[in-house]
Amino acid sequence: MRTLVQEPIVPFLIIGAGLFGLQGVLDAMAPKGDREIVVSNDQAVAMVQTFARTWQRPPSQQELERLFDEHVRTEVFVREAMALGLDRNDTIVRRRLRQKMEFVSHGEQPLTPPSDQQLQAHLEAHPERFSSEPRFSFQQVFLDPSRRGERLNRDAEALVVELNQADAAADPSSLGDPLAMASASWQGERRSELLAQFGTTFTDALQQQPQGRWVGPISSAYGMHLVRVSSITPGELPPLDQVREGVLRDWQDVQRQNHKESYYRNLLARYSVRLPQF
Repeated sequence: MRTLVQEPIVPFLIIGAGLFGLQGVLDAMAPKGDREIVVSNDQAVAMVQTFARTWQRPPSQQELERLFDEHVRTEVFVREAMALGLDRNDTIVRRRLRQKMEFVSHGEQPLTPPSDQQLQAHLEAHPERFSSEPRFSFQQVFLDPSRRGERLNRDAEALVVELNQADAAADPSSLGDPLAMASASWQGERRSELLAQFGTTFTDALQQQPQGRWVGPISSAYGMHLVRVSSITPGELPPLDQVREGVLRDWQDVQRQNHKESYYRNLLARYSVRLPQF
């Protein structure tokens, strides 16, 4: 008997039995009608489990009574606040209620595992999410607008002519203005690296330039650049087996979003909506 009492599950079983007994007493004493507050057995067990997870032990009788008291206290204030309409214009409360409804919609229709054909179709429909990044190899000559001022465009035109007439092996680092933040030559650099280094305008423009000739100027986060693109390796869509987990997660996210939107549309159909005219 002593060994049985020492088992860690026994205190929880004793507390559970006590909860059911206490629930009966509460039910008998509770007022009936619309203003009745009932602490259900499931709620009581959930309180005990939460307490045990937090404190690594079951609650004492006094602590258990405090848990019930706090639950009832919260319920009273919430009901009275809603009766006064305090929830109606509260942005935080309204946002929280929306989140709860969206959470409810997630559990109404469990996702069926997709077939390989569905995943492959999703992969091909969204190549931008799974393809490898394009890679760029190019040279650049930096022109500092603060140094050159009104001469910038004229200097750029002259340098483009000079570079295209020169030997292809000419060293661009000996021309233009110094730029410690960026090298003169880039080999096989990923698009994300160029975005971080030069910004979106430069990287997008670089992808549109002809290969093998000096062109520009192209603007960046630093100033203006003359560039000579030697190669652009486009991104490739990998086989499904290489990205299966990512495709599955993305497919599930899309299905949940579609279900959430459908759930909302069904609820919206119950209402007549009037919007202001502008």
